[in-house]
Amino acid sequence: MLRKTLLHNATVQEGLGTASLPRRSVLIDGDRIAAVLPADLAPLHSPEVDVLDLDGRTVMPGMTLGHTHIAYLNILDGREMLFKYSVPEVTLAAAENTTRLLELGYTAFVGAGSVAGIDMALRRAVDAGRLKGPRITPCSRDLMVSGPPDRRNPEVGKRIPSDLMRLADTPQEMAEYVAGEIAQGAEIVKVFSSGDDTFPNGRSHELLFTAEELVIAARTAHEHGARIRAHSRGLDGIRNAIAAGVDVIDHATYADDAALEAIAERGIFVVPSLYQPHMLLTTGTEHGKTPEYLETLEFEAEIENTLRILPIMAEMGVPIVAGDDFGFAWTPHGSYAKELELYVTMAGIPAPTVLTWATANGARLAGRGDEAGTVQSGRLADLVVTEGDPAEDISVLSRPDTIEMVLLGGRTVAGSADAFRVRTPAGAV
Repeated sequence: MLRKTLLHNATVQEGLGTASLPRRSVLIDGDRIAAVLPADLAPLHSPEVDVLDLDGRTVMPGMTLGHTHIAYLNILDGREMLFKYSVPEVTLAAAENTTRLLELGYTAFVGAGSVAGIDMALRRAVDAGRLKGPRITPCSRDLMVSGPPDRRNPEVGKRIPSDLMRLADTPQEMAEYVAGEIAQGAEIVKVFSSGDDTFPNGRSHELLFTAEELVIAARTAHEHGARIRAHSRGLDGIRNAIAAGVDVIDHATYADDAALEAIAERGIFVVPSLYQPHMLLTTGTEHGKTPEYLETLEFEAEIENTLRILPIMAEMGVPIVAGDDFGFAWTPHGSYAKELELYVTMAGIPAPTVLTWATANGARLAGRGDEAGTVQSGRLADLVVTEGDPAEDISVLSRPDTIEMVLLGGRTVAGSADAFRVRTPAGAV
């Protein structure tokens, strides 16, 4: 049984969208936060409490990466995702990425398209204690169609191994595949209401799934106790995803005000996309993308509208969650907090607000909104200790050396408590 631990003399960033609180102490009992109290009221002399003096360092909630392709190996395109590496190679790399998330302050991730069902396997390995990693909400394989409704081609499916990605060109196949993925352990299902300017089978403004297919997929997922997320860039795709009752809209890049109002009214999560298109446009040539190719993308327009809608969504109370297609060459695994920086520096969103997207809202998306994501009494002690206050300088989270300790359920899983230890309770090992 875990002993009580006191994170004493800390600055506490609660994850509630407000400034951090100085001179606080956080008492941990087992896997939960027992109290957050002024430092001068802390139980410093209790023989049952292990005291760690943080000397002003910040304690914040563990972060959730809300859109994760854990097995993308910093690829250049979808073809590389499917065919460049063997399943054993991507599995080993995914395990490494999973463990590294803890070191970077991410105590949870929500999958957004699982190559070969690796999300489910990682969840089982972490839960069984065979792999060190965060709390995982596993996603299905991408459930894709061969093209827009007027360009479906059954020959495409013959070229894609179904164990890597599922292609469904009929409503019946869609329902079968959704149910099958959930049976294998998926807790959230990934579909595509629109294309993407980088896709070979449909651009951002084009529909991929029909409205009927989205309804079938969403209904099947909900009937089996899972949620559903839709890649939705184009406005028609966003509208269809809302009408189908999806739980998460990924990207939402061409959303108009009416779509935002509907999203807010229904409480749909939005995982926006700013960092990934920005990095592709600004660094793509460093990774072999030609200027001519980059000019064919309409990502400048997508970025412009994303910058427009971010403050509107924040004002409306839309549950925004951070996570932007990491695993491409220009958004490599490990650079997750750079996205948070860009929301502050490029979009002008206050750092405390952005932190809620990665903490409180991320926990809600992961299904733990009532027990994680904030530093409050009764919550899970999934916590990060940083040198510097991310609510004042969010770049703190992009510098691994400033993330000094990570706790998952009260246990230190990254960094070390030794440098902060003042006293260990009698009888503790």
